[in-house]
Amino acid sequence: FEQAVFGHETTLSIQRRETCEVCGGSGSASGRRETCSMCGGVGRVRMTQGFFSVTRTCPQCGGMGTVVTDPCEACGGTGYIEREREIDVEIPAGVDTGLRLRLRGKGDHGTLGGPPGDLDVVIQVEPHPRFERDGADVHEALTLHYAQLVLGTSVEIETLHGPETLKIPPGTAIGNVFRLRGQGIPRLGARSGDARGDHVLHVALDVPHPRDLSEERERLLRELAETAEVPVQESGGVFKRVLRKVLD
Repeated sequence: FEQAVFGHETTLSIQRRETCEVCGGSGSASGRRETCSMCGGVGRVRMTQGFFSVTRTCPQCGGMGTVVTDPCEACGGTGYIEREREIDVEIPAGVDTGLRLRLRGKGDHGTLGGPPGDLDVVIQVEPHPRFERDGADVHEALTLHYAQLVLGTSVEIETLHGPETLKIPPGTAIGNVFRLRGQGIPRLGARSGDARGDHVLHVALDVPHPRDLSEERERLLRELAETAEVPVQESGGVFKRVLRKVLD
């Protein structure tokens, strides 16, 4: 994920077809190719059946118009050899899954010694354990205590570009959204201005499990509920205390 955000240089090991150095890509030990006897050198043959006439690629020469009569021992007459190559790739900052990088001239070599084609590298970005990506923005759940939501607080957020302090105003509700501008992912190809996305925080409530509540914390919560005139479930009493000890 971080490599996709900030850019990365890597080396790919690929199998590619390269021109045979012995025969120069001709496939012939002598370097000569003979005119195909089936198509007469045009690369196509005409097949007639009744009233129908169909032209198709010559099956003997594969449409090349010439054939090899003395195959090169190095490549077996194909004109190319499979080789493993290491290709250096520079991944630009801001790439995302599905992006295709085209490396000119790094693909298979052409037939009969022709120029090489291109190598397409398709990007697959691994997920992040905390962030969810949406274009150039990253989203994260910000879990806060009830007291922090009601009274307000300041929290330190670890962004992709370092820590940032976020002020939570009093009375913040669950589901509120805060944006740390420019702390997201670089926009691919952007040069100025709005060059990076945002770090988006979605407020959630930290709800403790009942077994993690001390008797003091439970008492305070019940007092709060009573003050707010909010009905709550009755305490588990002795059974709850025994259960807590068993679970612990």
